[in-house]
Amino acid sequence: MIAKVFDGIYRIPVNLPRNPLRVLNSYFIRGRGDERNLLIDTGFNMDECRSDLRDGLRELNADVSKTDLYLTHMHSDHSGLAADFGAAGAHILMGKTDYSLQQNYRHDKTWRECFPEYVGLGASDEEMEAIMASTPAWKYISPPFRAELLQDGDSLFYGGYQFTCISTPGHTPGHLCLYNAANRLMFLGDHVLFDITPNITCWPGVEDSLGDYLESLRKIAAYDVRIPLPGHRTTRGMSMAARVEQLLAHHEKRLEETHSILVRRPQQTCYETASQMSWKIRAKSWADFPPAQKMFALGEAKSHLDYLVHKGKARCVPGPGGHWLYSAV
Repeated sequence: MIAKVFDGIYRIPVNLPRNPLRVLNSYFIRGRGDERNLLIDTGFNMDECRSDLRDGLRELNADVSKTDLYLTHMHSDHSGLAADFGAAGAHILMGKTDYSLQQNYRHDKTWRECFPEYVGLGASDEEMEAIMASTPAWKYISPPFRAELLQDGDSLFYGGYQFTCISTPGHTPGHLCLYNAANRLMFLGDHVLFDITPNITCWPGVEDSLGDYLESLRKIAAYDVRIPLPGHRTTRGMSMAARVEQLLAHHEKRLEETHSILVRRPQQTCYETASQMSWKIRAKSWADFPPAQKMFALGEAKSHLDYLVHKGKARCVPGPGGHWLYSAV
């Protein structure tokens, strides 16, 4: 159901079929007079998402040809329909770093080319093929599109509001929140979610994505946010400040758990470490994890291992078969 969240600003729920995230919160800002509208995030490149978004915009009596698109980050549940809007004449606005990554994910490349950071984590090639074949991040991406590239501090003007782009790397290397200071309103994408924890994974060329995320959380805590607008689900009535503190505490506990696993048994692959970490998922064992969820778990484990290595609390050495082995320091 479409909901008004502020004057001229609406939430359009876009269902994400067969996905544990369930729904994407797409936001629509109605332009004033001859101004263009702005849509924030789209859903997957799949017919169900396309239909939900089309119906929502029709209900709002929005002219798609006069609507621009802002993408908080590159993940396909947020950017999957970007090419549709580009073809309809939208100006697509996106962070420079994530745009470059998103355009590199092509089905004519192997998973090793698209996800080199997953090579050497300890899974067999056969299992990685199955994992990648079911991963929504790759399965439902948008075809190539052109975008106007944004960076931290850039300003946008839509619906009578001034918005500032806030660089929040971590969940993705180029994640951008969007802040309206006058009304203390922030579009959060997946940087801060309130009843699920954003997945923090490893990225090519990023030494410590978890460290980046924790720094971005502390950065965002300095902003006065009265109306937080997350990319999925609701705030459950929780304040932004309280949720940021929860997320920081969650990762501190997670790091302690990861370190203790390495203390108990040194020289482990990321795959072996992930299999011993606690996960809130409906699976009897690590072997029963759905393939797509196993990819998220591997990336999450790797980001915590990278953080420990970066902080001098763990070491990583090459092992047999091209796999990396981790031990506590």
